[in-house]
Amino acid sequence: MRQIESSLPDQELADVAGFEPFSALSRPQLRHLFDAAQPMRFAAGTPLFDSRLQNEQRGILILRQGRVSMRSASMENDAGELLGPGMLLPLDFALPLRESVEIYVAAEDCVCWSLSASGVAAVLAEPALLRWAITQAWRHHERVMHNIASDIESSRIAVQIKFQPVSSLIKQSPLTVDVSDSVNAAIALMAQHKIGSVIVTEAGRVAGILTESDTLRRVLAPGLDPARPVSTVMTPAPVCLPATSSVAEAALEMTSRSIRHMPVVSEDGALVGVISERDLFVLQRTGFGHLEAPIERATSIAALGKAVDSIRATCSGLFRYGMSAEQITTLVSALNDRVLLQLMHIVGTPEMQQVRYCWLAFGSEGRQEQTFSTDQDNGIIFVPPPGADAAAVTALRNTLLQFASTVNVGLDACGFPLCEGDIMARNPKWCLTLDEWKNRFAIWICEPDPQALLHSSIFFDFRALHGETALAETLRDYLFGLSRDNPLFLRLMASNALETSVPLGVLSRFSTDGGKFGGTIDLKKRAARLFVDIGRIFSLAHGVRATSTAQRLLLGGARARRSPAAIEADVAAFHFIQTIRIRGQLNRSSGSHDDPNRINPYALNEIDQRVLIEALRQVKLLQAYLRVEYRL
Repeated sequence: MRQIESSLPDQELADVAGFEPFSALSRPQLRHLFDAAQPMRFAAGTPLFDSRLQNEQRGILILRQGRVSMRSASMENDAGELLGPGMLLPLDFALPLRESVEIYVAAEDCVCWSLSASGVAAVLAEPALLRWAITQAWRHHERVMHNIASDIESSRIAVQIKFQPVSSLIKQSPLTVDVSDSVNAAIALMAQHKIGSVIVTEAGRVAGILTESDTLRRVLAPGLDPARPVSTVMTPAPVCLPATSSVAEAALEMTSRSIRHMPVVSEDGALVGVISERDLFVLQRTGFGHLEAPIERATSIAALGKAVDSIRATCSGLFRYGMSAEQITTLVSALNDRVLLQLMHIVGTPEMQQVRYCWLAFGSEGRQEQTFSTDQDNGIIFVPPPGADAAAVTALRNTLLQFASTVNVGLDACGFPLCEGDIMARNPKWCLTLDEWKNRFAIWICEPDPQALLHSSIFFDFRALHGETALAETLRDYLFGLSRDNPLFLRLMASNALETSVPLGVLSRFSTDGGKFGGTIDLKKRAARLFVDIGRIFSLAHGVRATSTAQRLLLGGARARRSPAAIEADVAAFHFIQTIRIRGQLNRSSGSHDDPNRINPYALNEIDQRVLIEALRQVKLLQAYLRVEYRL
């Protein structure tokens, strides 16, 4: 450590004024404060303080340049926390607030301004600096206590919410019968293996499910011949759960649909196994049901709106206590699905039960990536009765539009704002027959223009939420076929994904926007959306049926022959950006802007800034991959 001879130049004074809490001081006050400070330099690896110093020798340092590592004196293996320019450290050497428990070492060559113990009084004379000083003095203690609380709460949540993949519950290969097999054969198979259900397949795909209760109610009770084909009494087209889903999602699906057995399928639709209500018993016993209980109890739109508020408050708490962004967005989306189903139950009419239709979610809800700030994006696929003429189709569409309008308005009342672009099921443009949807997709892909590319970013991320889910999968198969036959469209999508610049600076860490949102970056448009767009390209190019961005990057990246390390980095970078987005949404009330997806990157701590930089560099690597793959 050595002193350096210099007074504070005007430019350095202006730089210091950009750091809290010095921004609260006038220029004369800053000059007075720093004229009393002694500039000092520390070589990398040098301890900044010696606990053996006498009180009159102690002071505080204001870090001007470089990075300092702070770690607990009681934790030798602790990697420590990096502190950056503008930090005051450590006040406990100068103030009798507590005994020092940290070690400060220069992580790189550092320049600091030192205030002696007598100079501390000048710092504390300013209320803003006093508040900052006390916060800094206790920051390590608070960090440790927060980590302890997070560990305890996260452990409890891990037990209650069970976010391990649902595939972890599958203990044996699925037992199946063919659609042509008899009910007797199915009963014998269940009895032999002591299970409560069998999957009925056709050409290797799930065609239905038959349970013990089905055989009692549908065959034995009415006295039917058990030699009849199983296809005549099975539950056809059962709801299937992707193997990548969480146990929590399975619990929500089975509870909301009042079913006890659910097939689990792989990304390509192959049967993986079956989970039962019994498999989820421990989960229910540990209290997961309380998250959905307010939704199930709601009998009015007003009550459902209160349930939504409760969901968001609970999920906000879970995120603050350490639940990951991926888990939170999946949980929020799953619970929002339950809200829609309960709303349909509240406003539904007997007439709607006779209509063959499927309610679709688009955009972030379709990808199960909803955050705490989201609007509506939805539509309807419907199937007219056989032989229906144009007038009958129009009448059916009007019935669906009236129902959809009630649902859209109800969702708005529950806290899901109406889509400003009117991409909602109540819009006749998005309430279409299966053939009409196919025609729309064909126009967008075969005759692409900027509007078609915009639509693809919304409508191609669809997911069935209610009704005949097979309609959505039929449409997805058609979409994959169109994409394979039209490589030009994928090239245009890739080109479109390259038009957005990643907000990394050249002379600074980040490239922030100006004007109304000066000093901020839009993490949705300039970061998260890029991962989403590239994941969608992977999905269409390689036939990945998954709708979530993480799964598309994982499965599509593998089929695109990206290295495992690169794929892992892609997914981790996307999740980190989502984490920063959610944190910003939860804290935006104290910000200076209204856009929930905007953040001031320089307001992040040093570690988060560095990780964000690496996450943004990762999406630039993905853009570079697109340039090579599509020769752009």
